[in-house]
Amino acid sequence: MFFCLFSFGQSNCTFQKMNDTTLCSPGQIEIWVKGSDLDKVKWEGENILVDDTLYSIKAAVSESTTFYVSNRILDSENLVINGDFESGNQDFTSNYWSSCFQGSMPQGSYCINSRTDTYWSTWNSCSDRNQPGTGNMFVTDGAVVPDEEIWCQTVIVDPNTDYALSAWITPVLNLNNAILQFTINSDTIGESFTAKPTECQWNEFFEIWNSGINTSAKICITNENRASNGNDFAMDDIALNKVCYQRDSVRVTVIDSISFELNNDTSICPGDNINLTADTLFDNDFTYNWSTGESSKDITVSTPEIYHLTVTHFSGCSGADTTKIEKIANPESKLYEDTTVCLSIKGGLDLNPGSAKWFLWNHPNGTDTSQIFKAEIPGIYDVTLFNGTNCFTTDRVEIKNFCATELFIPNSFTPNGDDRNDTFGAEAIETYYYHLQILNRFGKIIFESFDIQNRWSGDDAPEGVYVYYLDYRLVNKEFGVLNNFRKIGTVTLIR
Repeated sequence: MFFCLFSFGQSNCTFQKMNDTTLCSPGQIEIWVKGSDLDKVKWEGENILVDDTLYSIKAAVSESTTFYVSNRILDSENLVINGDFESGNQDFTSNYWSSCFQGSMPQGSYCINSRTDTYWSTWNSCSDRNQPGTGNMFVTDGAVVPDEEIWCQTVIVDPNTDYALSAWITPVLNLNNAILQFTINSDTIGESFTAKPTECQWNEFFEIWNSGINTSAKICITNENRASNGNDFAMDDIALNKVCYQRDSVRVTVIDSISFELNNDTSICPGDNINLTADTLFDNDFTYNWSTGESSKDITVSTPEIYHLTVTHFSGCSGADTTKIEKIANPESKLYEDTTVCLSIKGGLDLNPGSAKWFLWNHPNGTDTSQIFKAEIPGIYDVTLFNGTNCFTTDRVEIKNFCATELFIPNSFTPNGDDRNDTFGAEAIETYYYHLQILNRFGKIIFESFDIQNRWSGDDAPEGVYVYYLDYRLVNKEFGVLNNFRKIGTVTLIR
């Protein structure tokens, strides 16, 4: 917004203002104006932290707001006579009555004086705005009557001319502070204004008025405060000047926090696809920038790594989040090595390949998806362990069935060719492993066999006693598993 008017010799009161701006979060901001024609600057807005007449101010901004700033260049002639009260109690009228009674100023009265603390003990000692300690000011204990004229003066004005009407106010007791209103010719000028809460701190209030067809102006400051306690203040430097005036604004937009969350950290198999997206959908004022270089609101990835998304508003404000995609390890098989058992004694063999998310067995009777599979017949069992579509391990085990549990070995034999007990060796249905050694009395191995069918004939051996060592493997009767056995004994060769 831009508003400019001038009505006397000063024809230029323009200035350069800071551009409208954006805050990425609530906080403090500095805003400014500059220019060679700056004179009386006035800022309007919420939470201004410094003097609002400075060219550069700081403000606390919690939500989007507009600050207004004006520049006034005043004609040197103040049409108000004795507006600084240095001539004492004259040249103005008031519905209040003059009372400089020390110690207890009556409500609805005033005094033109250089001090404020002599009328009530609770009032602060405030001084004239321009001549501290010596200059005069209008000191009053405000009444409770609304619209009552506290100060008035009639001045001659030029028609169709712009004027700045101003006054300086300070509270002398920070309690129910003054609420005042400008009027000209009984018409309200601008909004009511309230004295700032800091005692003895002077603040200027002003309005711009166009005289229109008027050639005289009855200027009044009226009371709008109805509180009986407080409303104690001082006025000074009332003025009406022709003005060159410009008003403009600075818009501060506060962007809501750009916060969002990506998918939770997770794990995938290499080659598996996963869709990554923010949990908040942003409009076209925002752009997406993924660490992959993509700019869509969501992406599909298949590589385990850390992914980063930055969402940026066109103002430059941004928010970011990351998600970590880790690699799922291939499952590890703990399946048996190829094994031999007696399936009938054991009642089958439980095959457990270990941990995974799901399983697929291929076995002699078909397929199965359970983790633990019971093998009840001999054969080859294949299993695939999956932690994901592309995270798997395969394994296989061959199960052989062997159920021999008994073995007998004699203690003598007669190799005489009658086909009865002619050879020596163990007798069993079968053995899983067989190793027989025959030693003479000198400890020399004279016969050795790894096959139960290959027996010692005793040829070329004299009668006598021989030592044998027999190592073999058979199934344990109780558990159905292979055990190692050893027999050491003697055998007598009889001819």
